[in-house]
Amino acid sequence: MALLQRFSLLALPLALIAPLMGQQGDRRGHNMTSFVPEDVIPPAPFLKVEDALKSFQLAPGFVIEEVASEPLVDMPCTLKFDGDGQMWICELVGYMPDVDGKGEDIPQGRIVILADSDNDGKVDKRTIFLEKLLLPRSLYLLDDGILWANQESLFFQGRDGNKPVGKRLVIDKDYARGGNVEHKANSLVLGLDNWIYNAKSDRRYKKIQDKWIMEKTHFRGQWGIDRDDYGRLFHNSNSTLLVGDYTFPNIAYGNTNSKMKAGISARISSNRVWPIRVTPGVNRGYQRNTVSPENFKLINATGASGLTVFRSHGLGKELYGTAFVTEATGHLVKAINYKDGDGKLIGEHTFGEKEFLASTDERFRPVNVYTAPDNSLYILDMYHGIIQHRTYVTSYLRKQILSRGLDKPGKGHGRIYRVRHKTQDRGPTPRLKKLSPDELIPYLAHPNGWWRDTAQRLIVERGSETSKTPLETILQGDKPLARLHALWCLEGLGLLNAEHVAKSLKSGDEKLASSALMAGLSLSQRDKNSLLPALAAFKAGRESSIYKARLLAQTGTPQSLDALVAELKLNGKNTLVREAAFTGLKDREAVFLGVNNGRYNDGGLDKWLQEALHKNARKITPPTIKGEHLASFQRGEKLYMGRAACIGCHGADGTGLPNLGPPLDESDWVNGDTKRLAKVLLHGLQGPITVSGKRYTLPAAMPGLSMNPTISDKDIADILTFVRHAWSNRSGPVKESFIQESRENTKKQGGVPYTEATLN
Repeated sequence: MALLQRFSLLALPLALIAPLMGQQGDRRGHNMTSFVPEDVIPPAPFLKVEDALKSFQLAPGFVIEEVASEPLVDMPCTLKFDGDGQMWICELVGYMPDVDGKGEDIPQGRIVILADSDNDGKVDKRTIFLEKLLLPRSLYLLDDGILWANQESLFFQGRDGNKPVGKRLVIDKDYARGGNVEHKANSLVLGLDNWIYNAKSDRRYKKIQDKWIMEKTHFRGQWGIDRDDYGRLFHNSNSTLLVGDYTFPNIAYGNTNSKMKAGISARISSNRVWPIRVTPGVNRGYQRNTVSPENFKLINATGASGLTVFRSHGLGKELYGTAFVTEATGHLVKAINYKDGDGKLIGEHTFGEKEFLASTDERFRPVNVYTAPDNSLYILDMYHGIIQHRTYVTSYLRKQILSRGLDKPGKGHGRIYRVRHKTQDRGPTPRLKKLSPDELIPYLAHPNGWWRDTAQRLIVERGSETSKTPLETILQGDKPLARLHALWCLEGLGLLNAEHVAKSLKSGDEKLASSALMAGLSLSQRDKNSLLPALAAFKAGRESSIYKARLLAQTGTPQSLDALVAELKLNGKNTLVREAAFTGLKDREAVFLGVNNGRYNDGGLDKWLQEALHKNARKITPPTIKGEHLASFQRGEKLYMGRAACIGCHGADGTGLPNLGPPLDESDWVNGDTKRLAKVLLHGLQGPITVSGKRYTLPAAMPGLSMNPTISDKDIADILTFVRHAWSNRSGPVKESFIQESRENTKKQGGVPYTEATLN
């Protein structure tokens, strides 16, 4: 279990039900005896911050500095910088105040604002924004307020500068529903795509025209979440240091017509850690596969917590884009570098078998880490002896906590540190809060990702039509990251159009093309249609082919689906391409089958399509036929739904699909002259035609089956038997001999489609 189960930290107590009856975290049959000799375990005194600084061991070339400590900060767990560089902090006061977690249900937490008024690099001003909160651990800043969460719900609190105004509004009452504190939703991180994401959650949020909306997304992580320059999300769990999404969120998520589960995430690197202190104070430290019997140190992560993808050059150019992960049980911060692999992200520990930062102080509990506007790495240290929620505390850990006095003090402590390269001074304090959208636009090209992200957020919140032209200038410029942000600013403001996407596809930049295709999903249907020629002509790379498939599928016209077939034939071996395509085909699955007409075949995609079709089929009383009639009907149903692909134009329920095929249910063509119907199946039909008194003009001819070597006369007979007795139809069976006779009588037709006139 992690130390605070990996902090999930935000995990928080629950009170043991009678310690005398045993710890809740104990497992039957486990020997809780420590194998670590007492004489090798160092003491764990409460250190003043100046002494705690001496306990750190950093990678060569780096320095660590105090930014804030008690009494200016108390059990910090989450941080957001506002446009002027002030730090907004969730203080987790009330988390495990003692080894039994007594008082956990007392609202003691706060959201505070910390400032450095004299610009010396240290906090000297503290303002309480909200107090008497129950374990707050999620925070997001807006111009006019904040989002924050407690043990149950997500709220919006209006603000005027640093003062709360108005009533607290509930945005999602079930935000942190269920589970104990180590398993509650947390974080609130803005994605490149203008959605707000969470850890330990399958929900995302966005404010559109003063209204908050919520959508489902992939479930991610346990405690802490961040993104890279290209909008890909990174998360983890207590025992998994780093997991990375290869794609934008929701590119392959949302088609509920099938049980398809896209594999967009993968673990990056191993979970090995190298503490510099003996670490018996781990919940399962009595196990030799948890703590090494050779050096008595933690072997693999068990308390992985908040993380960041460091997007600044303040640690040196070579560490730009490195993921930094806090591990609270091992008293360390891990560095992991990664790169694009074969449809996933792959990486390794940046410093091999040494950590970027580690401490000999057992009370050092790093729980979150951030790219700061001053170009350095900020670390939140709860400096709390107990880091495991009582729900999981074992008898073994209880003894460890009490033996070194880690249960005291229970609150009133915490630190924030800055790590920078010794050759890099702190960068300037931002002053963005009062800038207009036009004044913010140049910051989209800033070398520090925090500045770019904050500029994008403020432009989207404050911008208008007047922002369009300067954003277009950036989009057409030569700075790759600025172009990405300009693109998503246009999307967030509702100003994106087909021309923006088309020009991005011609940029030669695979990342920009991928982003443009993803952003293109928000276009109007008219814009999607006008984009189609450029989209169909675009030669996608391995990554952008995923987004091209999704956009073609979601455009949904016969022309776009025809282009999708071509894309699948070219790049469909990539599982993510197929998954993205199916996602975009939601409620268009039958149309795609009709357009595809067997040209692209994949077992997985076919399975998803069939599941969708059956799910959406009308529930009609099944036929009461028996014997060979029933057997032929059942064979014909399989052919209709699958190999013959009739469903693609006429639908699973036989009602027909717009611009593709007329209805078969209650059709005079189906229930009328059987000879005419056999001719149509054998050689095809070209519209327009009149069905049950209604005129249908079809975009293309229905192909006949007589020229298909995989479809036999028996198959055609079975198909006709099925459609003549399916849905509301109740006509008789068709025999194989009848189709054989019809084939012989019409062989001069040679597979050329009939017209209505030539059949009558």
